[in-house]
Amino acid sequence: MMLQKNLLFAQEEQLNNYSLDGTSIKGSYSTMQFALRLRKDIRDAQFSDFLPEQLQAKSTVLHENIHWWQHMGSNFGFLFSLSYPAFIHYSLNEIREVVKDNILFKSLLKFDKEYFEKNGIADLANLNVVINNYYDIEYAKLFALSNQNILKLNEDRRFFLNIGHCYHIFWVATVHTLSDSIDKDYNFLPPTNSWSKEFQRLGEEKVVGFYVDSPLQLTQVGIKAIYEGQAIFNQAQYLTGTLNRDLTYSDFVNRGMFYGIYTEAFDLYIKITGYSRPENLLDPIVGLFLLICDMAINPNNGFPLDIYDFENFITKNDPGIRFTLICKEVSKKAEYYRDRISQYSKEEYVLLSKELATSIGCACSYESISEVLKWREQDIVKEILKEEDQADYTLINLPIRLLFSKYLRFQEDKLEHPNILCWAGYHLSNLGGEFDTANTLYLKHHAIFMDDDSGEIKATIINGKPKDKLLKSFNNFYAHNILYDLVLKWVTEEGEFKFDYKWLAGERAKTFTPTIKENFKKQFGIDIESIKPI
Repeated sequence: MMLQKNLLFAQEEQLNNYSLDGTSIKGSYSTMQFALRLRKDIRDAQFSDFLPEQLQAKSTVLHENIHWWQHMGSNFGFLFSLSYPAFIHYSLNEIREVVKDNILFKSLLKFDKEYFEKNGIADLANLNVVINNYYDIEYAKLFALSNQNILKLNEDRRFFLNIGHCYHIFWVATVHTLSDSIDKDYNFLPPTNSWSKEFQRLGEEKVVGFYVDSPLQLTQVGIKAIYEGQAIFNQAQYLTGTLNRDLTYSDFVNRGMFYGIYTEAFDLYIKITGYSRPENLLDPIVGLFLLICDMAINPNNGFPLDIYDFENFITKNDPGIRFTLICKEVSKKAEYYRDRISQYSKEEYVLLSKELATSIGCACSYESISEVLKWREQDIVKEILKEEDQADYTLINLPIRLLFSKYLRFQEDKLEHPNILCWAGYHLSNLGGEFDTANTLYLKHHAIFMDDDSGEIKATIINGKPKDKLLKSFNNFYAHNILYDLVLKWVTEEGEFKFDYKWLAGERAKTFTPTIKENFKKQFGIDIESIKPI
């Protein structure tokens, strides 16, 4: 069976498309829009009979859905997804004070820059908090996406202090936002309000990564390369298992799937471990790579556990560094680790994850799931999980509650079936004999927002969930999302406000503008037109 390039994912993600129709991109997942998009021919092909064309289209949908799992179901991905609303929540009081200070200009970044250049001082306290929060969170994300971005970050002598500070603020902002929504007294979430003295001590003692111009332990891959590697190699295993078990690595190269960002993490894995590149995608070497990807994106030093190692806060949490450290440990006993995977079983997953976590001095991310699930004993969490069951969420802080509920549901199933959620492509092709369970989990944890043939984002209809409640939650989620977007534009984007939400509702989005403006005024007490572009 030959792979058909037109049905396979072969381009980098696009983050702000209205529709993929007419493009070369088969599918995409947007971290800021929380939406999965498919090109129409891919969407249509997946619903045909069980033919090779359908299976290849399904592999593209699987690839994109794994991106949803990465952002919703992994520890780091969940915080990364929260970072977008967290910047607004964490800075909300100061943003309101900026309004009272009558700093009604767009963008606030440009206003701050011009004010500083003119006066030689940054003495607008509320504005300073907003701007510094923005840069700290943004720089943490940039470093996680690729450690090599540190070269650019170091050029900012005004806002960039050190990556330890940025990671500190990133964790505090995201976990605090979660706390403010569901656990104000820190009864079960990591107590971010008790961390400051320790981080201050790290700077004073000049611990690596926590002072200006500190040297850093860098890695060649970042979270994006790990995400893409995890998605594409799961897709390749699915295609090998369903189409032809004799498909080779070269076949995927020739069909435009294995190149660039998609093999960047795998190439580094091969280089560090010393393994030969396997010809068959079902080789245990590929299974071990996928396990390492899974471990890399699930740090727990500060979330979901309290910080247990302040000195190594960066290296124990940065996905790229974690990935590299685990690969180095594997290289010390390469044959031993390769032989630990043969069945892609739960037992293999649990034993390997424990052993490798210990080897890099980390608490095992699989074992920490049990601690997360203890949160279900809290009344507020019971309430949120009931909302998830009924797809009917409390309006206040709805996006935070919704994303948290999906994260928690994923942890429930990962505790029971970690191997299936790690090696989804393998198990969805029924190579492990667990297809029914794998398919149930796949449908249960499908991306909840997808585009349709018209390009509009719609709520995914999930069996057992009331359709009217799904629609209500969808509308409220994106009402919050648009407000987040407007604030981010206010802070960062020069020029007039653009109410460009065609990506959400197509041409209908033009009718949303009055409601959008009304919601903005309710939140900040001013007409959005009173904010003038500089």
